[in-house]
Amino acid sequence: MPERFDTVLRDYRRRAGLTQEELADRAGLSARTIRALERGQNRVPRVASVREVAKALGLGTDDRQRLLATASADVPEGASGQYLPYDIPDFIGRTDEVTRLADLLGGGMSAVVVSAIDGMAGVGKTSLAVHAAHLVADRFPDGQFYCDLHGFTPGHAPTAPKAALEELLRMAGVDGARIPHSLPERSALWRTTLSGRRALVVLDNAADAEQVRQLMPGSASCAVLVTSRRRLLALEGAVPLSLDVLTEADACALVIRIAGRSRVGDAPGAVAEIAKLCGYLPLAIRMAAARLAHRPAWTADDLVTELRVGSRRTGGSGNGHAVRTAFALSYARLGPDLQRLFRLLGLHPGADLDAYAAAALAGTDEATARQGLEELVDVHLLEQYVPHRYQLHDLVRRHTQEVLRETEPPARQDEAELRLLDYYLSTALDARRVVAPGQRLLAFDIDRPPVDVPDVRVRDSALDWYEAEHANLVALITSAAARGRAEHVWRYAHVLQHFFDIRGRTLDWVDTHELALVAAESLDRRPARAEILTSLAIACWYAGRHEDAFSRGLEALALCREIGDPWGEAVLLTNFGIAQGAMGENEEAIGLHQQALALYADLDAPWGEALSLTSLGAVYARLGRTAEALDHHRRALDRYRGLGDPWGEALTLTNIGTGYRQLGRFGEAVRHHARALSLSRRTGDRRAESEILNDLGDTYRATGRHRASRRRHQRALNIARAIDSSPQIVRAHQGLAHALAEDDPDAARDHAKRAIAIRSELTAPETAELVAWLDAFDKDHDRDRESERGTGPGPALGESRE
Repeated sequence: MPERFDTVLRDYRRRAGLTQEELADRAGLSARTIRALERGQNRVPRVASVREVAKALGLGTDDRQRLLATASADVPEGASGQYLPYDIPDFIGRTDEVTRLADLLGGGMSAVVVSAIDGMAGVGKTSLAVHAAHLVADRFPDGQFYCDLHGFTPGHAPTAPKAALEELLRMAGVDGARIPHSLPERSALWRTTLSGRRALVVLDNAADAEQVRQLMPGSASCAVLVTSRRRLLALEGAVPLSLDVLTEADACALVIRIAGRSRVGDAPGAVAEIAKLCGYLPLAIRMAAARLAHRPAWTADDLVTELRVGSRRTGGSGNGHAVRTAFALSYARLGPDLQRLFRLLGLHPGADLDAYAAAALAGTDEATARQGLEELVDVHLLEQYVPHRYQLHDLVRRHTQEVLRETEPPARQDEAELRLLDYYLSTALDARRVVAPGQRLLAFDIDRPPVDVPDVRVRDSALDWYEAEHANLVALITSAAARGRAEHVWRYAHVLQHFFDIRGRTLDWVDTHELALVAAESLDRRPARAEILTSLAIACWYAGRHEDAFSRGLEALALCREIGDPWGEAVLLTNFGIAQGAMGENEEAIGLHQQALALYADLDAPWGEALSLTSLGAVYARLGRTAEALDHHRRALDRYRGLGDPWGEALTLTNIGTGYRQLGRFGEAVRHHARALSLSRRTGDRRAESEILNDLGDTYRATGRHRASRRRHQRALNIARAIDSSPQIVRAHQGLAHALAEDDPDAARDHAKRAIAIRSELTAPETAELVAWLDAFDKDHDRDRESERGTGPGPALGESRE
């Protein structure tokens, strides 16, 4: 029996004398993740995570390979453990093509291997690519990635390369906050991320070569499979593979596999006629043969008759006609309720959906919708590439929309669309209230559809729901804007703003809010416009559009004052105060925060008060006014705890710890930092985790525990680099410079120089302070680097700036 990953991991941890929390700290994972891995709770460990654990355990080469091997062995049979869709169990034929792809992907690679599979709609390009990818998956242990580019999906615009890169980078483990805004930067980060990794990328349904060119990895250890209805002659280095319809023998074998040998095995002539009438297209054969499989009284000859009648009824000729005939036959044999459910699926603007969304469209309950969806999968009218997520093949979607126009009155289509919009919006609103308690949401009424909804009453389930539905939510906003549903557009953007923020979906944040701004202006909803402007200003700042950020913020501030919105004004004053503080304008920052605090107090808005109090306390701390800082942080902590907001509680606790450090009460400081660190990991806030680790590092250094300090700063640096947080990267380099000053002057100097290089883009006073420290450090250590060890690192940097 092969070794289990959870058992091996537990054994190595105990040998190292580490608790689960200590291992989590060293590996940069949450303690909950380590516990789940050691319990074997249906988790497939990511390769990157296993490597971090091995590094944290200090494993040698053999032990590290053993841990990686057991992690791979724990992948359940039939699952890839990565991001490939299901491999269809009844894949038939294509022996030459599969062999060619396997040889191509498995050969010695001196450059990125790219195979471009082209062919008509319904010929089986995706099935071949996914099947081949599963066959060679073991050759690419560092990841198998899949992205549907929607090049020919009816009602769905082709996926922009920027958006595709965001999804691929997230699959590769890149934190959303680290993903840059521009296409060239995203493409460069994608190549860097895959550098040296043995990874396979499947880019499905490409519109043209230009759509996929920026998605190419740069490492010769990687391979790419691209599918398209067009021959991608302009894609450099791609090996073309044109896919034709199935051979007659393979088409007949597929008919037998789907319909069942006991049903058609003794009628080879009828089987051949079925394959011919279906144009030897896999999609058409699957739909037609599935009808025979679900009709016990039918014979193969009965299906031939039905296909011939259907062919005459639909008219035309060619492969597209064969698919239309098979579709019409399958659709006609559905019951009325299932027909209605199926054609309403064509109204969904996203790439996939679950049973809850289907129930909203049909106005039924989730269990009934799920049963209907499974029946549609059984007859090959619907695809299920991942558990509980369903999607329509492009050709089937087109036929569904045609039937919808012919049979469903416009008024009923509108009713179904509105049920879908209100279902997603009401669920997003419930999730937002769980994830961000106490934050203001503008009041509006929602006609909640009388259907089942997913349980999003706890933070983890709310975030999981958002992640699963993110692409659909963006598609719904875009579709609603195109359909003139302005009310839904601004409401969606307003509710989703917090999710876009904490998950680093900056591009979608900007795009959806620009649509929402137009919608709010068209409705003359000035409160909504002010709220959208405020959020858009923050999004533009994160996107590097600083001029837009300031102009949107100032426009929002003027509008809030004009309409008498003190909450909105207070939020904006707080944001401007934080910006002023970051630029070293402390007195101006204090004035802005005090104005905001007064507004919040008049409104009886504890969340806003807490934010202003802790922001004001941070400014006082930078000025060395520790007693005032602690007083403000304690008042903020009371409010955050009263609201049940762990994010705010973590932020305030670590600030209190910093205050105790400044007073020399180090034990209390460490306890507050540790509690804050635990809360930040529970909420999944990587930015806060990096900041708190730096706080801990500074506190340990103040007590003379330099080794413990280095560990915390190094971990903070790793996280900060992953999320591209320049302030925390600088702090980590500073902390490492101080902690290494006595033991490794060269390394200390290197960290200080790196901090200077980054901080030179920030405020001049802080850069000057770093340069002065480095100059003093060099004078002490340059005379004899090998033998001399200085008495200390000089003045502590940033001690008054925590």
